[in-house]
Amino acid sequence: MTNLIDAAKSGNKRATLIALRDKLAETIQNCDSGRDMASNSKRLMEVIAEIEALDKEEEELRKAKEVKVSKHDRLKKKNENR
Repeated sequence: MTNLIDAAKSGNKRATLIALRDKLAETIQNCDSGRDMASNSKRLMEVIAEIEALDKEEEELRKAKEVKVSKHDRLKKKNENR
């Protein structure tokens, strides 16, 4: 588990969200107050959604960067290299 303060100082948004998620989960597990548990649980779900959205955005960017080459283009390039 990454330290929340170190993650925040790093400037890495995903690492900070992961550390916050872990800290919230730990807080919820040790919580005796129903009111605090409810608010922390809500925040935990929001943080999880933020992580999922960030991961989805990164995946879409990765896919957009992949060069898709058709079979025709591969054969054309192969013939050019002969």
